[in-house]
Amino acid sequence: MNCQKQNVEMVVTEVQELNDITMRFVSIDPSLTHTGIVWGEIENNKIHTDGMMLLETEKTKNKQVRASSDTIDRCRYTYNNLMNIINNIRPQVIFVETPSGSQSSDGMKSYGAVCQLIATLNPIPIEVTPMEVKMATVGNKTASKQDMIKWAYDRFEINWFKSTKGFKMHDGEVLAHKNEHIADACCIAVAGMQTRQYNQLVHIL
Repeated sequence: MNCQKQNVEMVVTEVQELNDITMRFVSIDPSLTHTGIVWGEIENNKIHTDGMMLLETEKTKNKQVRASSDTIDRCRYTYNNLMNIINNIRPQVIFVETPSGSQSSDGMKSYGAVCQLIATLNPIPIEVTPMEVKMATVGNKTASKQDMIKWAYDRFEINWFKSTKGFKMHDGEVLAHKNEHIADACCIAVAGMQTRQYNQLVHIL
């Protein structure tokens, strides 16, 4: 792996003079079914990843369990595991992608769960939209899942999920489709560092 995969240098125009700032971060790509989480440090405007986790939930197949109770259990699982990470890392900044609307009932259920999850986070996270994430990284608002995975794979040293079926990288590695959530979490941090809120936070620290 080349050094570019270990350190992603971000050019944040208004904070270039503050190169001695080091911050612990957690970056989150949340949903009801798959929540990708990446954490590490930002040092000299470079992202160093220390770990990642993918939280997965699915509907119960037990027909005796009420749908609402099942949804609550799934939300509780994601919340508890995410809080454990945040409490252990004690980040100075959290980046998160806000959900977009959906026409399906399941999509709106996930939308509500994610909005509530984001509202519980402390410190208050820096929010970015899916389009902002795509434009800040791949540079294409219609970037595919594979585009996002490839972009993050080339820049972040992470224990990616390998598979015999999935997306083939330039070095021959085949990554599982579920890496999209981890890749998105990486890209969310990149996009978050380009926001006005991040610039203000750096000046405060």
